[in-house]
Amino acid sequence: MPAELHQAWKTELGGRLTSPVVAAGRLFVASVDTHTVFALDAESGKNLWSYIAGGRVDSPPTVYQGFVLFGSADGYVYCLRAADGELVWRFRAAPIDQRLVAFNQIESVWPVHGSVLVQNGTLYFAAGRNMFLDGGIRLYRLQPATGKLLSVTPMDDRLPESDESLQLNVQILNMPVAKPDILSSDGRRVFMKSQAFDLEGNRQELGPHSGEPAGQAWVQRGQQAHLFCPSGFTDDAYWHRTYWVYGRSFAGGHAGYSQAGKFAPSGRILAVGEDKVYGYGRKPQYYRWTTPIEHHLWAADKEAPEVPEPKAQRRGKAGSRPAAGGARVTVDNSSSLDPTGKPLAVAAWVKAEKPDGVILAHGGSRLGYALFLQDGKPCFAVRNDGELGTVCATDRVAGDWVHLAGVLTEQKELKLFVDGEMAATGTAPGLIAAAPNNAMEIGEDASSAVGDYAVPFSFTGMIDEVRVFYGPVEPDEIARQFSSAGQDRDKDPRLVLSMSFDSGKARDESKRANHGTVEGAKPADGKLGGALAFAAGRPGAKAAPKPAPAAARPAAKPAAKKAAPSAQGGFHVVHDWSQEVPLVVRAMVLTPDMLFVAGPPDVLDEEEATERLGSPDVQEKITQQDAALEGRRGGMLRAVSTADGGKLSELPLDAPPAWDGMAAAAGRLYLVTVDGKVLCFGGR
Repeated sequence: MPAELHQAWKTELGGRLTSPVVAAGRLFVASVDTHTVFALDAESGKNLWSYIAGGRVDSPPTVYQGFVLFGSADGYVYCLRAADGELVWRFRAAPIDQRLVAFNQIESVWPVHGSVLVQNGTLYFAAGRNMFLDGGIRLYRLQPATGKLLSVTPMDDRLPESDESLQLNVQILNMPVAKPDILSSDGRRVFMKSQAFDLEGNRQELGPHSGEPAGQAWVQRGQQAHLFCPSGFTDDAYWHRTYWVYGRSFAGGHAGYSQAGKFAPSGRILAVGEDKVYGYGRKPQYYRWTTPIEHHLWAADKEAPEVPEPKAQRRGKAGSRPAAGGARVTVDNSSSLDPTGKPLAVAAWVKAEKPDGVILAHGGSRLGYALFLQDGKPCFAVRNDGELGTVCATDRVAGDWVHLAGVLTEQKELKLFVDGEMAATGTAPGLIAAAPNNAMEIGEDASSAVGDYAVPFSFTGMIDEVRVFYGPVEPDEIARQFSSAGQDRDKDPRLVLSMSFDSGKARDESKRANHGTVEGAKPADGKLGGALAFAAGRPGAKAAPKPAPAAARPAAKPAAKKAAPSAQGGFHVVHDWSQEVPLVVRAMVLTPDMLFVAGPPDVLDEEEATERLGSPDVQEKITQQDAALEGRRGGMLRAVSTADGGKLSELPLDAPPAWDGMAAAAGRLYLVTVDGKVLCFGGR
């Protein structure tokens, strides 16, 4: 494929189109709602023939040995001659010809996805909507040339080995796969989402692996690793709780949906090569419960990283949750913790075992403040409208108990104190202009960096006697806090947070009731009798590296590098490279040395938007992003290098691509758009 592409032809078919399939000089695509399969000449785009089925065809047909095979929502599978579109045979997969109305059209109670699977000369497909409805679903095996039935495997709400309820396998919020999808195969097995079958159509392990989110998610390696989506390959909704995975398992619920992405290559959409997976998905720090999500384009090894088996998993004990990430205390936002327009001070006793990590952070990359260690040196940072001010001490403090305090003055000065003595001063970008959207975190900045560090940025060691003041705090007061820590902590009206972590609790003793939630931290002997011990991810995990200053970053295409977050926050996947792209990727095609991505423009920084939601310019960007996602601002096609993700070329599109709507063949790229057109691109 050439990197520089030019449009060769465009054919308008109209309606909602599937992704295209190219074979033997022809392009095949289905118009979903008009039930029509089209064959176009791949060189010219000329419409060669079309065939109307009895129901929706929701995904492209399968081309095999001169036949065009596809399923339909009418409950039938069709076989056409690729040469002229003539019907060769039709097989009714529905046990009876019973109909219902779905999305304003008449369909079978047992529909079939359009894309059917041919593996080792056998045709596989599933018919039905759910194992718990209408007698369940059926997995069929046919001869592709004749439509002769080879076998059928009924799957309903009963366990196949005992005829007991399938719900006996439910573990908390996880259950066996019970809905059909487009099938896939690795040559040894057939897969329906995460459910595996042998080539004779027999169900293998039903799952789930565990009831606990992390226990369910860590089992991603092994021979059954494959590409799947828990909500199905045709799902284009971009719901935050679902994404594609190259692995074996997916967990459910608010605590589980983010787990698979920490243990296996995952993203909104993926392309799989011989040994690498390329994807577009949320950045590592957003594999957690979060409102804003920012995405990136990346490459990673195909095999999921090897991680220690959770102890609870080895014991086979449900209900004992293995620790998956960095420890922290989270304090929800409140009116008393709003720092808008206020001088402030934050202080704590710390004993660091490692030289990097956040002691306390409140806010994110737009607004907030943070007290942290970097290279063993204490630092204090303030963000205001995205501008950053930071002061750091010159001496390292790791290994000993020290009292640290950061102060933001009314005169917009930054001051840092170590054991009551001034250690550094600097200039702040101003008093904080609005309430941060991100909650306060002690022991880790897990979602959006306040300071000049990569998140998650986790602390390893002990933290005690955390205090936050909103109001002017003088140097002699900091000195008194150092010499008389723990006294009169409930009598200062400026005090908005005071935690001594007695008995391992994060109770606010400032009378403001800003109590925290402890995640993973453990009680320890503290400087004042009741500290919390924090650990950054799994044992041996390294602190996240400090990113290069903006001025030092290369303006040209970056060299290939490992963009690998550590296991902080429980994220284990190592990225070969990571790139931000100015589009929301909805279609992706991999060639030997290039990756093509396409989608509507991405104009909104979600972190910024949630920090300044009421700002007129943010509201305007939200309006623009809505229009882009609705297809009213065109689209973009970009070619990037598989070596480092660097941009090779870019073309504007009149409309965004249909979901997963690209194919490449014979030196040409084919793209289907949401306005019902098929486009062909090639070299000059």
